Amino acid sequence: MYQPLAPIPTIPAPWWPADFQAFSALHALTVAILALGMGASCVLGRRWRGTAREWRLRVFWSTFTITWTVLATVWYFLPRQFDPMESWPLHVCDIAVWVAPLALLTQHRWLRTVLYFFGIGLSTQAFATPVVEEGPAGTRFWLFWVGHTQIVGSAIYDVVVLGYRPRFRDLLVAVGTLIAYAALVTPINLGFGVNYGYIGNAEPARETLVTRLGPWPWRLVPMFGLAVGVFVAAWGVWAVARLFSRRGRGGPDASDEGHASESLRDEDENPRS
Repeated sequence: MYQPLAPIPTIPAPWWPADFQAFSALHALTVAILALGMGASCVLGRRWRGTAREWRLRVFWSTFTITWTVLATVWYFLPRQFDPMESWPLHVCDIAVWVAPLALLTQHRWLRTVLYFFGIGLSTQAFATPVVEEGPAGTRFWLFWVGHTQIVGSAIYDVVVLGYRPRFRDLLVAVGTLIAYAALVTPINLGFGVNYGYIGNAEPARETLVTRLGPWPWRLVPMFGLAVGVFVAAWGVWAVARLFSRRGRGGPDASDEGHASESLRDEDENPRS
């Protein structure tokens, strides 16, 4: 006897205001708008560099960053929003977002170094593989994107406008700070079964580069290697640029032993940069 086929269930398409999908048109549009905003702030900063306007721009941006971060922290601790897996401000971005305004306002070398390596070196991954699941209709969408823009935008501004250039010892400071962060967060991750810094024994809600590095704890080795590799690349770009700049000014030949030693130490000509 003929049996009619059961209808194939249909899966509703994601509604973009509520559901964010990585590598979607909304993802591309979001990144493009934020990139334009960061670029515009750098254009204004360079135009006003050395004036009171530039300082006021920094103060405004830093005040906005601090205010937004306080409100975001309070929101994540509300009873309806609290999640021990993400509410505690222990991710790299949670720390870097506090470093950003302090670095821009004080120009302290260690703060600028952490902002550069942790901001451009690590936090930019959020733009490529975002873990947020809510669209523009949800609060988490804005907390995620604005927060990461405050970190990455501040780091780019410090490079483009304020002239930060990493030296070799800054690279060592950044690696040491990364090790200290891991030493602080790992006992918390193990003790409470959480995954701050994505170095705990848990999987992120969305697939990221971390999930492709194998099971825990073995993936910690390539994770550390990748992070250090990114730091080296972020420093090496400027080391190579300085090398060619010296040669272009008629400095000592790169094969000269003294110059090679100087390049390795990577001493910056401007002690504040």
